[in-house]
Amino acid sequence: MMGITALTIDIMLPALPDIEAHYGLTDTNDQQLVIVSYMVGFGLGQLIFGPFSDRFGRKPVFYFGMAVYMAATVAAVAAFDFDTHLAGRLFQGVAAGAVRVIAVAVVRDRFAGRAMARAMSFIMVIFILVPVVAPGIGAGILLIGPWQDIFWFLLGVGAVMTVWTWLRLEETLPAAARRPLTVRSFSAAAAAVLTNRQTLCYTATASLTFGPLLAYIATSHQIFVGIYRIDDWFPVAFGGIALFTIGASFTNARLVPRLGMRQLSHSALLIQLALALAFAAVALTGRPSLAMLLVFLGLSMFVVGLCFPNFNALAMEPHGAIAGTASSITGFVSTAIGSALGWAIGAAFDGTVMPLTVGFAACAGFGIVIVLVAEPGRFLKSTA
Repeated sequence: MMGITALTIDIMLPALPDIEAHYGLTDTNDQQLVIVSYMVGFGLGQLIFGPFSDRFGRKPVFYFGMAVYMAATVAAVAAFDFDTHLAGRLFQGVAAGAVRVIAVAVVRDRFAGRAMARAMSFIMVIFILVPVVAPGIGAGILLIGPWQDIFWFLLGVGAVMTVWTWLRLEETLPAAARRPLTVRSFSAAAAAVLTNRQTLCYTATASLTFGPLLAYIATSHQIFVGIYRIDDWFPVAFGGIALFTIGASFTNARLVPRLGMRQLSHSALLIQLALALAFAAVALTGRPSLAMLLVFLGLSMFVVGLCFPNFNALAMEPHGAIAGTASSITGFVSTAIGSALGWAIGAAFDGTVMPLTVGFAACAGFGIVIVLVAEPGRFLKSTA
């Protein structure tokens, strides 16, 4: 479920220039809207579907979301103009929001605390493994057909995912634990989420981790192909960098039972800030070498792999009884803020790596401040 979200983003990266040419776009940065529109819908979808999953269960909401996903995929590929194509991508994202909410809610139904952080780490392996292969899949499809064939591939993936979930996933929310879908019930659940300082602060910090990641994804083709001219090696470079996040996810799963979520994630923020500031100093003297860029991005993705599952687990930790609604609200907030940050950093692309580097540094710095506000006296502490 987490993998299909990343697949729908990253498989499009090799096709962005073809989509730009097909619709006659005049501004190269407009191709980023193919990614950003999906992420905006993804955030909205999470806000909608969480309360429904607390009322009707996890699997019925998943089935509805996948039906919308497949319909939106057909609409995007059949679009006659760029605005209609973006509308299809938007609704793809809305539907994928249901998938993400269900994935996190199912984990929270089964786990809590450090056990949830460990489970989220393994889920992040799948979430990050997909970007390793997705651009290569997209490039392979483009070798034998037009960019529209990528959407037909996604349609097939959606159908297979629906059947596989029907066969393999048991319902994790028993009927006795379901909440009524009323304004009062939703208001009470939303108030519990929005008034919890730990939840709000760690959701904000997750957003600050997510924003530069989205900016990197949206501008990766422009950086690797436009600046460093590694056209044929772009999928390899992109996938190789994603491997660092997979390594971080396994590292996190191994260390979090012993060190705890806070000590690992807080340390990772400090490392990210130091990395970005050091790389910015190099970039000020001229264009960094490709090797230096790969090292910086690889280590940055490793840090993301240590931060994201822990911040999500810390945000969800207080809300086991309303996991669907909590996943919905925290997912919407982190995606909305992360998408806005990603778009702002990506739109600042000026033919250099400096905007992305500054984005990583600024978000890490603000993240440290928010963590200090979230739990005074707990920074870098290993707590039970």
